[in-house]
Formats: sequence, C-alpha cells, structure tokens
Amino acid sequence: MSNSENRQLKEALDGRLPVLPHERIYRSYGSLLWTTAVLSTASWAYLIGSALPAFGNTRLTIVGYVIGLLIGEVAVIFAIGIPCYRYGADAVDVAKASLGTRGAVVLLIMVLGTCIASAYILIAMTARGIARLASIAAAPVAPLSETMVIFTALALLPLLWYLTKRGPAAMERLSKIFASGLIMLAVVILAALVVKYGAASLGRHGLPPRLVVTKDPLAQIAYGVEFGFDNALTLLPFLGSLTRLVRHKRHLVGPTLLGSALISASVLSTVAAFGADAFADADPTSWIIKLAGPGWGSAIVGFVLIGNVGTLVVLFYIASVALQQARAVATLRWEWVIALTLLPGVPFAFYTEWLLTRVMTLIAYNGMIFIGLAAVQIADFYILRRQRLQIAHLFARPHQGLYWYRGGVNWVAMAIIAEAASVYLALFDPVSFRTDPHFRYIGAGIPALITACLTYFVVMRYVVARGAPGERLAETNQRQAAVEVGL
Repeated sequence: MSNSENRQLKEALDGRLPVLPHERIYRSYGSLLWTTAVLSTASWAYLIGSALPAFGNTRLTIVGYVIGLLIGEVAVIFAIGIPCYRYGADAVDVAKASLGTRGAVVLLIMVLGTCIASAYILIAMTARGIARLASIAAAPVAPLSETMVIFTALALLPLLWYLTKRGPAAMERLSKIFASGLIMLAVVILAALVVKYGAASLGRHGLPPRLVVTKDPLAQIAYGVEFGFDNALTLLPFLGSLTRLVRHKRHLVGPTLLGSALISASVLSTVAAFGADAFADADPTSWIIKLAGPGWGSAIVGFVLIGNVGTLVVLFYIASVALQQARAVATLRWEWVIALTLLPGVPFAFYTEWLLTRVMTLIAYNGMIFIGLAAVQIADFYILRRQRLQIAHLFARPHQGLYWYRGGVNWVAMAIIAEAASVYLALFDPVSFRTDPHFRYIGAGIPALITACLTYFVVMRYVVARGAPGERLAETNQRQAAVEVGL
C-alpha cells in the first residue's frame, strides 16, 4: 500500500479516537466554512426556498427563515459542535455522557438514518434531474426515461465511492470547489431575476390567495422561523464529525454560521424563493429553465445537480465514520466501510420515484427528532457537567465508566427526547401544517427545545442519583490531556 493510501486509511480509522491538534485538517477560517457550506448548497436548498411562497408573503417568510436558521445553528453548535471540538471525539461518543454507554446507539441510528436517507434522496433527485435534462435535449416533449434514471443512479455509486475513500482532506478540497461554484451560480440566477423583474419587485408577486397556507403576517414569519430552525437542527448529526477536525477555536463558530446558515442556505433558498414567487412555480427545475431558456436553463440545472456530488461525499464520509462504531465494521478497511454505506443505493436506484414521494415525509420530521437530543446535550454538558467530560470513560467497557446508567441507557434523556417531540407536534404538524393558536407567537421548535432543556436539568439535578465513577483508562486519558493542552 502506498504512503498516500496509508494516510487516507489512517484518517478514516481515527474516527473512533480523539483527534489530536496536529492531526486536525481545518486550520484556516475558510476550510470549515466551505465544508459546512456544501451541506447546505445541495438541490434541497432550492426545494425549500421554492416552497416558501406557499406560506404567504415571500419576503416575510424569507426573513423568518433566516432568523430560524441562525437560532438553530447556534443551538447545534452548542449542543454538539463545541464538545466534539474540545475533546476531538465523534458525536456518538460525546453523546454517551448524556445518553449512556448503550443509549448513544440512539444517536448512531439517527446519524446513519439521516445521512443515508438524505444521501439517497439526493441521489434520486440528481438521477431524475439528469435524466429529465437528457430527455429535454433529445426532444422537448419526450417522456422521462426510467432506464436513464436507473443507469444514472447506479453510475453515481462508484464515483462517490472513489471520492469518499480519499478521506477528509480530499473532502475539504471538493467542498470548496462545489460550494463556491453553486453560490456563484445562485448569484447569477439572482442577477437574472433582477434584470428581468427589477429588484423592487422580487418577492412581491405572490401566489393566488387560494394557494397560500395563511394570510396572517405574524404566522407567515412563524412558519419561516420554524422551517429555518428545523432545517438547522438537521445539521446536528453532521457537525460533530466536522468540528472535531478544527484546529483553532476561532475557526469554529463563525465559519459554521457563515457557511451553513448565511452564505449557503440563506442565499440559495432566498434566490429560490424569489424565483418561485416570480413564476408561481414551486419546481426549481421548471422556473430556472423558464428564466434562462431551454439552453442556458438546462446548463444551470445541470451544474446544480452535479454540485450535489460535493454534498453526497460529505454525507457518505460522515455515515462511514459513524458506521465504524459497530464492532463488526470497525476492523474493516475504509474502502469496504464506504462500500457498505453505498450498498443500499443499488436497490434504491430502481425506486427513485418511490423514494422521493415516501421518504420526504419522514425527512420532514428530522428537525423534530433532533430538538430533544439538542436540549439534552446542552443541559447535560453546560449546566450539569460544566463543560467537563472524562473522555476515558466515553471509551470504557460496560459497567466500568462514569457514563453507565441503568442498563447502559439514560432513560431520563430518552423520556425528554420524547417529551420534546410531543410538545413540537402539539404546536405544529410538519406534514399537514396544522398549528396551535400559540404557534404564531412562539413557533414549535424553540419552545420544545427550551422546555426539554429545563425539564432535563431539573430531573437530573434533583431526582436522579449519579452513579459512582468506574475504572479510568490511562491511555485514553493521555490523549485527552494532549488534546486539551494542544488547544
């Protein structure tokens, strides 16, 4: 095996161990910025933005969406970004302190489920989009070729395997290329909208009143805040795997907020919202072609779809690192671990339409699921533990560590996660858009987060007795000391 391959394999297999300062690859402000940016510059940013006009005043929903994004991103950074940065550990290992040695499997399932579902939805969108463009090139009225869709979806898998196996350093370079290209393309689309309609008229066309969800301005902002907050919370399973690779604390918060919330999600979704508002069309593929014409429009859509590759590489890298938590997988070569995460793509390639129509409903609940987890993490790490973890005990065997609860699971945390989901659903149903009267004032995600955070603190502080510390693991403690001294 070559030196380059050895380095790539080491990068991957270090996923379970605390990352020492000299091993961290994000050493500049822009490096993490572009990686977090690429997570938000995929096609779904256009889909989310194009859906905003359906909730009333487009400008109000955009303002609410950006506010929600910022609030949600801050919550995610505190919940998982900072702990993973401080100790260089993966999110699943850090979560053992609050969820329990075995309870952290819940987060592992969430990470894998979110990464895999998001990735295969993105593959389905990309494959069907490329096939649609091929049909348009052949004949404007030609039907979509399902054979072409299947072929494209299958062809993406070996490409993604090759790019992902190159490790996080290559991922960082790809993120910079794809994210910057997609953001510049969004600016071009915005310029075309301004030329065609004028800056003053953007966001003022609106859908017919019978097609909007609400005419109440306050509710329109609340919907925007909710979608932004929920979208930001879906970053939780990804951020820990990235911030543990950050060298300096000053390169942690700013790049994450700018990259994921402001530069990417806000810009792309705002442009998409203006386009959908101007053409009264929620399909970004359709209104982009109407705006730029069949030739240039198809080229723009094609570049957006190709840009999904950068996001897919990040998703499969994070999923592969998380999969190494399983003992049966931990000893496999990095290339085979990636292959396991890509394997479900073979049958899904034959059911891309089914995937988009069925799984999108489940994805709508992602933010709701992670609200309770974020609340537990924030209360446990900052209030109860005062930002101190015994990292050796995160890797201790069952019954031997501080973080062993009854049966290995912190059942209080599990109950709080369920409580947060209940509060959320009582205020807002993300599928039917049914809301409680109080939703227009407080939304659903933010009160669910605050309620869960306070409840967890009270129960754990005044009701639950903590277990006695277990055996310390000297070797891992030495790595902890090295990490903290180096930072």
